[in-house]
Amino acid sequence: MPKSTVRRYLKLLAPGTPLRAGIDRILHGRTGALIVLGNNTQVQQVSSGGFKIGVECTEQSLRELAKLDGAIVLSNDLSHIVAAGVHLVPAGDLPTAETGTRHRSADRTAQVARIPVVTVSASMSTVSMFHEGHRHIVETVPQVISRANQTLAALSRVVTRLGDLMDQFTPLEMAETVTLRDLTHVVHRLELTRRLSSEMQFHIDLLGIEGRMVALQHAELAANFYGIGDLLVADYAGNVSDPSEFDLAKLHNFSPEELFSGQLVAERLGFGTGANLEQHVETRGIRLLTKVGRLPASLVTKLIDDFTLQELFGASVSVLMEIEGIGPTRARQIRDALLRITETS
Repeated sequence: MPKSTVRRYLKLLAPGTPLRAGIDRILHGRTGALIVLGNNTQVQQVSSGGFKIGVECTEQSLRELAKLDGAIVLSNDLSHIVAAGVHLVPAGDLPTAETGTRHRSADRTAQVARIPVVTVSASMSTVSMFHEGHRHIVETVPQVISRANQTLAALSRVVTRLGDLMDQFTPLEMAETVTLRDLTHVVHRLELTRRLSSEMQFHIDLLGIEGRMVALQHAELAANFYGIGDLLVADYAGNVSDPSEFDLAKLHNFSPEELFSGQLVAERLGFGTGANLEQHVETRGIRLLTKVGRLPASLVTKLIDDFTLQELFGASVSVLMEIEGIGPTRARQIRDALLRITETS
């Protein structure tokens, strides 16, 4: 099962969802449960006995039906309880590392049906989700919050370093002295930021309604680097023979060691094997004008089509007014934006 599918089901088990509320009630009642998160032909083939229910899946109904000896089978959208008191009898020769009867049945059923199966252990007060031979522990809220806070602190540090790096990068762009090494440093730091942000979002999903505070803190940090990747692609893709090769998504599967190698990063982005990291790369200036100058995208496109970056920084209000569609007010706005970029640098 793909990682995205696992995350989707774990998100459905987050605090605030009907399924998690029902599981919490079962835990508090110390009865235990076996819950199949879907219904297909394979589930029916390994099911024996039980009662057809067909009622809405609510926390109350889950709690009461968990008192029956056997498994609870949910509909594919998890909105209804299809059956309860079901005995699961998957093939006994399927490999499993589990020793408890409930966990063995859950593991083997999940392998056969390719549908996650959740177990609630009354004795251990734990919740587990099985899928395709793997067991995932559904962590408690304090456990997830602890990891979320650690990730948030790491993300904050990386975002600060990215901001410092971009402050150094902007003057290089203005002076047209950016090297490939400078560019790979920025791309490397941006990819680290993206990975931590993705991990942070996963924690938020697991927390459900309990994650509102960390979600706000994450959103505030994410605003600092949102859109930078797309702007870098727009600015620097023209430096490689095939602009489509300059794709930052190609770095997503890099190991940390590979990501720290400017040579490998440059190669993956289309600069070729053995690229000279000290070579100069040209920018179109889109990031400068959009993120720092705060100009609309349509206006940025018009400006970079009519001027080089150096010409633009030297352009007077009267020169800017010569561009079709730019009047005195807009020309002064552009000039002020260019001055802000210079002052920021």
